[in-house]
Amino acid sequence: MLGVHNTPRRCSFCGVNQVIVAVRRVAGLVLLALVAAPAFLATDPAAAPNDLAEAMRTSGLEYWRYAWGLATPFWSLPVAVVAVLAALFSRGWLTRVVGRGGEVLARPPSFLFALFTGILGAGLTVLVSQGAFDGRTILNDASVQLLQARYFAEGRLSAPLLAVPEFWSMQFMVHTPVGWVSQYPPAHAIWLAGGFLLGGPWVAMAGAMGILGIFAALSFERLLPERIAVARSAALLAAGSPLLLTLAGGYMNHATVAAFAALALYFALRADEGKIAWAVAAGGAVGFMVATRPVSGLLIGTAVTVGVWLSNARHSAGWRRRWLFKRAACWVLGGIPFAAGFAWFNAHFFGSPLTLGYMAATGPSHGLGFHIDPWGREYGPLHALAYTSTELMGLGRELLGAPLPLAAFVGLFLLVARQLKRGERILAAWALLPILGSALYWHHDLVFGPRMLGETAPAWCAMFVLTVTGIVRMSRRIWLSEAMVVIVLAAVGYGAVAGGRDRVARVAARAAPIPEVTSSEPALVFVHELWPDRLGARLAARGMRLDQVRAMLTRFHPCDIEAAMAGLEPAEAEPKCRIEHESDHMGWLGLTDYLWTGDPPGVGGSGVLWARDLGPETNARLIAEHPDRTPWLVLPDGEGNGDVVPYDVGLRTLWGDSAAALSGTLDDAAAGTATAPSREVARMQNDTIPP
Repeated sequence: MLGVHNTPRRCSFCGVNQVIVAVRRVAGLVLLALVAAPAFLATDPAAAPNDLAEAMRTSGLEYWRYAWGLATPFWSLPVAVVAVLAALFSRGWLTRVVGRGGEVLARPPSFLFALFTGILGAGLTVLVSQGAFDGRTILNDASVQLLQARYFAEGRLSAPLLAVPEFWSMQFMVHTPVGWVSQYPPAHAIWLAGGFLLGGPWVAMAGAMGILGIFAALSFERLLPERIAVARSAALLAAGSPLLLTLAGGYMNHATVAAFAALALYFALRADEGKIAWAVAAGGAVGFMVATRPVSGLLIGTAVTVGVWLSNARHSAGWRRRWLFKRAACWVLGGIPFAAGFAWFNAHFFGSPLTLGYMAATGPSHGLGFHIDPWGREYGPLHALAYTSTELMGLGRELLGAPLPLAAFVGLFLLVARQLKRGERILAAWALLPILGSALYWHHDLVFGPRMLGETAPAWCAMFVLTVTGIVRMSRRIWLSEAMVVIVLAAVGYGAVAGGRDRVARVAARAAPIPEVTSSEPALVFVHELWPDRLGARLAARGMRLDQVRAMLTRFHPCDIEAAMAGLEPAEAEPKCRIEHESDHMGWLGLTDYLWTGDPPGVGGSGVLWARDLGPETNARLIAEHPDRTPWLVLPDGEGNGDVVPYDVGLRTLWGDSAAALSGTLDDAAAGTATAPSREVARMQNDTIPP
């Protein structure tokens, strides 16, 4: 029997397993290399100060120094001394104490612990959103989706066609033949709309982090049934992660995807254990993820659902195929309503079921791959390598607030571990697959840290705990285990006490304050933006795509564009240009930060209607259309803040008395000789969104 059992025919998957092991070890080696070596130096050292390559280069160096303790000698040197002393004299005492702590953590019933973790995640989100951020947004991405959520909450799919769109046109919102709508997939805005109906968008994000905490705890325990303390430690780290909390507190959709990934994983595990109906729910959760963030939603969703079922090796091959087919069919069935709704939404607004709002807003250059991006910047393999390296270097600081090379730890574990158990493989797929998608995507930024990896945060937390405990278990040297325990506990403790709080504070400093409007009557409040931003809004109102608007503003001087839009020579437009330029002398603000907080344009209401300040003559048209609203203006202070003042006072302060004498110099002027910018405007206007 032993001879038959060990025949090669009984090992039909040996070749596949060897490939998986090889891929896993290569992935570990790549992670180690990208964090240990300064790959960010591959970016152009001569890049302009505001260029993404320069930002990634600078941030990469900062992250690299922080991750390896070079930026925090006041912390790293004492910890290194304690680690050496522990390695020499503790004789395994620290490891035993941590083991007993794990036993205590594993004692409470699963449901009670999951409830505690959910309450922790939800509560901390409220503290960040309403406390640190004061209910404000950090990025335009969130502001636009909040505005879209306002329309959903009003029972509308979009804003109606706006009569004077230049007062509200802004990046990431698209003018289509059937309405003004966000470029983003609709699921996250639907989730935020539920929050508005329940009292505010912070309710929705607290709910998302509550879901993440509950179902990460329940799912991790099922994935790691023999390591309950490890599973619970990972769930606690995820619920308290500064990266996830700032994303949720800032209303970003990465946190929503992470929450539904934990939910999908739980449903898939329940379907794996028995009832097939759970597979329908798993498919629905994945459908919601894809309708929120299509690429990462599809990669993560497949890994935590189909990946769970593919890794089930408890049955014979024939039985297993039938078992898998039934669950996959139910999974597809659960996702069909979301896929159909998403496709209809795209077809209704953007002309095709497969045309995403991103493409409608910025054209084909928004797609995946190596090419010139919508900002006109080159994105190639070296950029992907450098930017991915920077993001991985930042995981320790941003995910846990800890000065640790977290991704290097995980890479070492993947490289040296003899084998990964089923749960470890699923978590590794969740953590690593989206990195490939992110590397093929041209858009990276570090406002929230490596936010493009935000939806993988729970898996990275789990892989980090598995790595530490795994290395300690594999080590045959007590001194190495003791040193590891000291370093990790000190780093995570520092993150919990200081590092995470500092990270939240850094992000909060970017939040735009919303000035208070004291009027008890309906108000029309004008917000003064920078001259190129005002021009961009006017170009977008003429039907130009965002990438085309950016190209125009990059290639031509604002005065040339002003003249070209009216068919004048630049010299004829000079008086108007001078006034436009001088109106920015006090600084400028961003309409996008404010618009979602008031009455949505085109819907009405009795509160505040925010609008773009376009100068005395143009503003007068909007004021005439809203005789029931008292006009006001927000005076910028040059530091991103503003004060609401009576309209006449603000107008004189920004535009001066000479503006009133300039009536229709450009907008109502007779057409003159076409300039190069005017021909470019005409050409680009012909390349608009199909009906």
